[in-house]
Amino acid sequence: MIGIATVACAQDCRLPVYSGSLKDVKLGSWGSGTIELDEEEEYLEDKALKVETTGFFAGGRLILSNPQDAGQFLSNPEGGYLKLVVKINEPAPVQPGMPGGFPGDMPMDPGMMDPGMMPPGWQPGMMPPGVDPGAFPPGAYPMEPGMMPPGMDPAMMDPGMMEPGMMGPMAAPEPPAKIEQLRALIVTDLGAIDSGAIDIADYPEIIEDWVEIVVGLDQFKGAVDVTGGKIEQIALFGNVEETFWIGDLTLGYEPQPLVADAGPNITTKVDVETEFRAAPQPAGANATYAWDFDDIDGIQGEGYGAETTWTFVTPGYYTVTLTVSDANGRKVSRIDRLNVKVTE
Repeated sequence: MIGIATVACAQDCRLPVYSGSLKDVKLGSWGSGTIELDEEEEYLEDKALKVETTGFFAGGRLILSNPQDAGQFLSNPEGGYLKLVVKINEPAPVQPGMPGGFPGDMPMDPGMMDPGMMPPGWQPGMMPPGVDPGAFPPGAYPMEPGMMPPGMDPAMMDPGMMEPGMMGPMAAPEPPAKIEQLRALIVTDLGAIDSGAIDIADYPEIIEDWVEIVVGLDQFKGAVDVTGGKIEQIALFGNVEETFWIGDLTLGYEPQPLVADAGPNITTKVDVETEFRAAPQPAGANATYAWDFDDIDGIQGEGYGAETTWTFVTPGYYTVTLTVSDANGRKVSRIDRLNVKVTE
């Protein structure tokens, strides 16, 4: 693994904060969150970091053994970036059921039995000692059809009950929580800068379940200028109480980053071939262009090249994503988006 050393970024450079080894970093919690090396989850055959987060203010942090000059990444923030490769836990689906019980069952207090259940060892028709043999068995009441058990108030029935004693509609299950946004903090000895909410769905899946996120350091905000400070820690959080994994975390700087500029927003019509044109690269950089024409099913390549066309068949509003990549694999990919309004 590549270790962390002091980096001078006159040219493209990368600082691998975590890429499978904890040699040059320590792990620490932030708030009620946790972070640890996962012995089972792997990214590219290296162990991943498991982060348990409870929201945007509780997660995990990576503490650099050798703090880095912030200026090498922030002197030109448009060239600086934070790259993350992450996997988000898929929570198990929730089964419908009555509150406090098994799926489809009524809630019961401890010690209560379902109607018709008897104590262990009892047989149907058996009576407790000292009870008149002519009495009704436990749990049974002499009722005409439609009557309610003694002492039961009709007002106690739940809305939707159709007959006395019948269960009401099953409670709708709460949808399982899933992390949809991440937040990153770069902590220096002078203060911290904050990425704000990062929408995971805006970034492509590079291998199964693993998403690569590149955030320009010009998007980070802070109360003080930290350019002259030392980067000591990087903290990561999710927007809900759940789990995610980190396969790679890299700080980098490119004096001449790739340019991703998809152009202004567009209004077009159904069944009309619409042209999309990306801005050219400076100094003739060798770049590839991939276009995704909706934000429904993740970022996918649906059009290619600096200029392409697309025909929308349904009216509505669409988010189009442009991903610009280095054909030689030396620079990180950059992303831009535009909105398209499609009318009849």
